[in-house]
Amino acid sequence: MSWISEAAGGREFNIDQYAMPDVRVSMQICGTHWREVSTGWSYPAHNHALFELNYVLEGQQLMTIDNRRYVQQSGELLMLAPDCLHESRIGRCPSMSYFCLHFDIEDEVMYRRIAALGSQLFDASAELTIKLKPELERLAALCREQTEDAVEGIEIRISILRLILELSEYCVSLATQEQQITATKRQQTESAQGLRERYALEKKIQDFLGHAESMGAWNERTLLPPFHWVGLFTIGVPDRSFWTKPDRFLAKTLLEDALSEWATPAVVVGKQRLTAVLFIEGYSVPPLEEYASDCRSRLKRKLNQNITLGIGGVAVSPNELQGLYRQSLRGLGLNEELGSMPDFEFTNRTIRLALLAIESEYADSLTLSQLASRLQLTPNYLSGLFTSETGHSFTWHLTRIRMDRACELLANTQIKIHEVARQVGYSDQAYFSRCFKSMIGMSPNSYRTKRLEY
Repeated sequence: MSWISEAAGGREFNIDQYAMPDVRVSMQICGTHWREVSTGWSYPAHNHALFELNYVLEGQQLMTIDNRRYVQQSGELLMLAPDCLHESRIGRCPSMSYFCLHFDIEDEVMYRRIAALGSQLFDASAELTIKLKPELERLAALCREQTEDAVEGIEIRISILRLILELSEYCVSLATQEQQITATKRQQTESAQGLRERYALEKKIQDFLGHAESMGAWNERTLLPPFHWVGLFTIGVPDRSFWTKPDRFLAKTLLEDALSEWATPAVVVGKQRLTAVLFIEGYSVPPLEEYASDCRSRLKRKLNQNITLGIGGVAVSPNELQGLYRQSLRGLGLNEELGSMPDFEFTNRTIRLALLAIESEYADSLTLSQLASRLQLTPNYLSGLFTSETGHSFTWHLTRIRMDRACELLANTQIKIHEVARQVGYSDQAYFSRCFKSMIGMSPNSYRTKRLEY
């Protein structure tokens, strides 16, 4: 019984009552950053479907918005409307620092109110600047500290909510006259709608890849972009400091732009990696490896970073994305089921082919000698190549892939242990159990019990 039906009694005693309309407001904050620059700095002309608050903390910034020039001094705030073309550079000062926040609000009423501001400069004494200054400076300080404390994450959220609340109240206070309200009755831009659809798709994919219990949950194609094929690969940047800099937002944008030439992309940001999912309409099998390699080259050239690449593969059903995702993580030297593994980049095509063979034939009696013969190499040479390129032996990789598949079967099926052993390439259940415990840290039975309890 629902809470509505439970609470329905006693209506005959009501004197009067009213109900507020149902309201759903959602926000997206992205690309927010603090930056300090020196003489000669500039940022090229660009546009996006987000509102932008740009606050100069020190120095002077020259901003051009839709061919109109603004001189922004320390303590002044620029409000930029969605889709405006803007570029900036440092003014007449040795250095300049600013804080920039991008956001979108998925609520038609509030979107119109805020959009009515347009793009304009608010000086340090303006009412809106004074209202937003405490939260802007607090967020800038949190951004500079770059700590990973969970409490700070709450502080950031609270500060952003306060800032949006102050901004919204200011916009509502302006729109008290009928002519002002009428002037704001423009629909949200198509680019804003497209942005939200992309965010929704990214969130759907992120949830799907991150939860094993969602296996097989994507049967409704109408919820996804049109496609005949889905592809997946993962880009990694081993330099940890890169992920604390604004360039991580640039990397996502560059990847989306490159992939848009071939497919409808969704790029999910993870810990030190970007996972690209492509919805491809063509009937022929897409050359995913070529797409991924091209994207890697572009990012490496633009970002001047070492870029690693893990190829997941291509499938006809989105329900196979989790398997493709695990494959891509192996290509980066990672495995979420078995925990993190050393970062390495498979620069040697022979090793990549060998790993793909292990992945597809792990259940067979595949040996190093058989694999070497197929690749026209000696077993000793292939063994040395495995160790030098990945840091692990052929046997280690074969066992790891078998144990990964065993974990899936134990967690998601009720088949008996001896059958699990047989399906992953072991005829001897006792030997399989010893290998499983050695790598996973517990017996197959214990692992299944733990996952069922979870």
